[in-house]
Amino acid sequence: MTIKYRTHYFSDAKAKGSFERYAYSIFGLDFGRWKDRGLWDDQYIPFSAFVDGECIASICVFPSEITINGRREKWAQLLTVGTLPEYRLQGIQRELWERAHDWIKQHCQLTFLFTDDSAAGFYDKLGFKRPAERFDRVKYSSSSHSDMSRFRKLNVASDADFAILNRLAHSREPVSDRLGFENPNLLLFMLLYPHQEQLYYLEDMDIVVVAEDAGERLRVYDIIAERTPRLEDIDFFLSHFQKEEIEFMFCTDRHDVSNPQKIEVTDSILFVTDEFQLDGDFIFPATIRA
Repeated sequence: MTIKYRTHYFSDAKAKGSFERYAYSIFGLDFGRWKDRGLWDDQYIPFSAFVDGECIASICVFPSEITINGRREKWAQLLTVGTLPEYRLQGIQRELWERAHDWIKQHCQLTFLFTDDSAAGFYDKLGFKRPAERFDRVKYSSSSHSDMSRFRKLNVASDADFAILNRLAHSREPVSDRLGFENPNLLLFMLLYPHQEQLYYLEDMDIVVVAEDAGERLRVYDIIAERTPRLEDIDFFLSHFQKEEIEFMFCTDRHDVSNPQKIEVTDSILFVTDEFQLDGDFIFPATIRA
């Protein structure tokens, strides 16, 4: 078996098509909506292994501008990491990581990714560390009545609604100065796929709130705006859900949250390289958790 390692090859339509088949086979991931909106650009960088012209393993690097404690850095996120079953346990992923890491060291300050228990051991062996993340859960009492005339759900299939998302994704403030990110195309990927049913447009404020009714609580994943609002400014929206508690899946340093209960994240595992340093409680924003 001859393995060919390739990177920066998405201009090769045949190789890109093979990568898409690999991604669908491993993750059930169809990039169609992302491609059709013109969002797949050369910032999404593959490091892949091919056998007989077919992609059999890959690591993709997607750099983001990160705000951490008010300063800006460039961090590399690892995405679509996997190997077809028949090629596993042959050292291919380690070789891909070495190649990707060489590129990252030249262009970014550190590396991070999200995974689950099934893959955690691999990143432990590579020397990644896994800090605990905690999000804020707060008691909530509305001071106003819901006004449904001031917000509506967005439909990602609508060109007009997508234009709103696209504009705000490119002009937004970071949701947090403690830990925020700027990567419009990755944000739009998350809005087109996992969060597509959770998008609310507050029209007179020109704000998108990514939120869902999580049973006993309201869960807010992101607030996308050119100027981040105070929670009291969007109370007319929050009160619509009639919940006594709200969970914020991002750091709330810009949102006047009082007496939060800190809840550990358990549905995914954050891995970071040694360069990551952030004291105290934090959570990476939900809309970067691809």
